[in-house]
Amino acid sequence: MSSTNSITALAQYENGLMPYQLITKLGRGGFGEVHLMESRLVHGFRVAAKLQLVSESNRSAVQKEYNIHKELSKHGHMNVIHIFDMQETPTFYYLFMEFADYGTLSERLPPCIPMSPEMAQMYFKQLIAGLKFIHSQGVVHRDIKPKNLLIGSGDILKICDFGHATTYMQSGLEILLVHEGGTAKFEAPEVCEPWHRGPPLDVWSAGVSLMVLLTKGASWDSAHLACPEYRNLIEGKCLKKSPWNRMNKMLLDLLRKILTADVDKRLSLEEIERNRSDIPITEKDGCVRSIYCDAHLNTYAGIYFSASEIVRPDDNNDNIA
Repeated sequence: MSSTNSITALAQYENGLMPYQLITKLGRGGFGEVHLMESRLVHGFRVAAKLQLVSESNRSAVQKEYNIHKELSKHGHMNVIHIFDMQETPTFYYLFMEFADYGTLSERLPPCIPMSPEMAQMYFKQLIAGLKFIHSQGVVHRDIKPKNLLIGSGDILKICDFGHATTYMQSGLEILLVHEGGTAKFEAPEVCEPWHRGPPLDVWSAGVSLMVLLTKGASWDSAHLACPEYRNLIEGKCLKKSPWNRMNKMLLDLLRKILTADVDKRLSLEEIERNRSDIPITEKDGCVRSIYCDAHLNTYAGIYFSASEIVRPDDNNDNIA
């Protein structure tokens, strides 16, 4: 039996111990698996459960992830997935989270062509709003990528997976961080340095995520001058070639201001918001409008925040950010 199948089998065995019953497996990664589960007490209330095998080596990491995510959920933001509870059994740590109906942002990419600028900017706007909230709470995510961005009802983007998250403020002062892993393709160049700031890491990763959406995956193995794909973009050598030559010039300029190795020159989240507001949304050849969901930005469904009630956004607060 494979390790994946054995995890699922063990989860099914432990199912009777949980306040939720197992419905189906949603996905897996290096950490373990994510399962869709339904409450035994509240009919129709479903959660996504992140399962990780119990071991002394990862106990503190799982607890740290839960503590950070739970603190964010106390305040709550529509662009951050909500976490309800953590439970430990003899076999697994279970993190019970809000279930997003439409999977990950990476799964929303059209199969052979870039996402339309209109749709990419819609998601990017929500990503920036979610990151502003996370940073305002003194937390940096450190693993922003399309696979860690979920899509809920109403095309609402939700940041998830806080396994690499950490605090970057101490006694009101910003502290420097050391590299603790992430996804190389989305990591900023400065992670190679012994110490680096937290918020610019998320800005960079958000920029790479936007680039992936707009170019159907054009990226690099790592952001280092030894990597030709990265060097060509930084030096402007690829801008006359597809897909860059089809991109809105102002949008391309925004990307290059985000994807600069100079942290002091890299745009902040606030500067990104100001820059993006000046970009006209137009469709280019080779791009398509959303073929998955025609929901509007200003309409969305209620979000579960507890097993006993549904908390809906204020009627007067119907904008994304």
